Amino acid sequence: MDGSKQESQWNEKEFASLHELADFVSAHVQCPVTIESRDLELMAYSGNHNEPDAVRMNTILSKRAAAHVVHYLHESGWLQRIEEASGVVKIPTLTEIGLGPRTVACIKSGKKIYGYLWVQEASDAFAEEHQSFLVEAAKKAAEWFEQQMSVTRKRQKEMERILMSFIREGAPSDQAVKIEAELRGIKLPKEFVVVLFRVLRSDRKEIIRHYIIFSMNALSGSTFLIENHEQLICIIGNPSVSSHTALDQARLLLEKLEKEFHCDLQRDVLVGIGKEYRRLKDLRQSYTEATEVIHIKTRLHEPLGHFYEELGIYRLLPAIYAQHKRQRYQNEQLQKLKRYDMENQTTLVETLKQYLKNDGKIKETAEDLYIHPNTLHYRIKRIQAITDIDFADFEQRMMLYIDLLLLQYKDDIVFDTQI
Repeated sequence: MDGSKQESQWNEKEFASLHELADFVSAHVQCPVTIESRDLELMAYSGNHNEPDAVRMNTILSKRAAAHVVHYLHESGWLQRIEEASGVVKIPTLTEIGLGPRTVACIKSGKKIYGYLWVQEASDAFAEEHQSFLVEAAKKAAEWFEQQMSVTRKRQKEMERILMSFIREGAPSDQAVKIEAELRGIKLPKEFVVVLFRVLRSDRKEIIRHYIIFSMNALSGSTFLIENHEQLICIIGNPSVSSHTALDQARLLLEKLEKEFHCDLQRDVLVGIGKEYRRLKDLRQSYTEATEVIHIKTRLHEPLGHFYEELGIYRLLPAIYAQHKRQRYQNEQLQKLKRYDMENQTTLVETLKQYLKNDGKIKETAEDLYIHPNTLHYRIKRIQAITDIDFADFEQRMMLYIDLLLLQYKDDIVFDTQI
């Protein structure tokens, strides 16, 4: 069919739903068609003209693509190629994930990407006229997405405004917001927790963002995502018919990111999770706690837990640091070691920290420092010769370790609570 005639045909054609569009395209190309959102959630699918492969069958049953398929398509670069293409992209059989041959058109309008139109090819010979037909079908699907998402975006903005009013100071009362939410058809969770993400890998920022959104959508509780400056604020509610708490859902989210998408939650992205609360006015408190976890990790540059409740002594560091700064306090023993390290190019301060962290255990400390136990014995004697530290004194060991942690803080420490 001539291109101009084909475009005219599409301009005249109206579809009541994406399912109707999928069936129309499928009837024309005589192949199964699937339409998915950019987050690879199933939006519509046609009847089968041939046997569905494992990926199509799983997508239809689960209403979304499988996590291993999403991960593969991102990491292998296929989704990027599809999004950047001006026409269709042909994908060969990918036995690694059980995907048969596909012809794919990106559903987009300008730079805005809405999703993907997938055709499971019945044979290797997929007519060129079908390819141009799919491009026009994708344009029609983009019109549908634009209409529907304008309503969705409005609801999302309303939800974001309500939730951000609690994160900011001077929030309205719980009752007032609950009434407003009900009037707008928005269901608020009974219990919630704030999970904060800050992506460290700039080269993988968009991919990790997709992984986070995909994993959030798989949770059974209500979830809300707010993109704020360089961080993602995830508000996770507890499932309505389940014994699982909002904190359980947060743990499941992290488990999915690590196991299904192989995200390094120390190097690729920083995570902070506040405590669980019931009152909406405590949303700010949960957010502040999540923020504090992120900043403590940033200052200490070492692996720490993600949950505020599990930080232990690390939760006290900001308050102790502020007090020490006001009093201009310095640990004289550590200052002596720092000077010695600088003058002799040694690492006695780090040795002392690991030794105290391992509760004076020689074997574990030597392994952490990658040195021989005899070398560690020598360093401990050197430390005792320079200072008058009594390792038998528990209180002195405890205060030394806290002061060692505080050495890693900078004078310009500021908690970034930009909201």
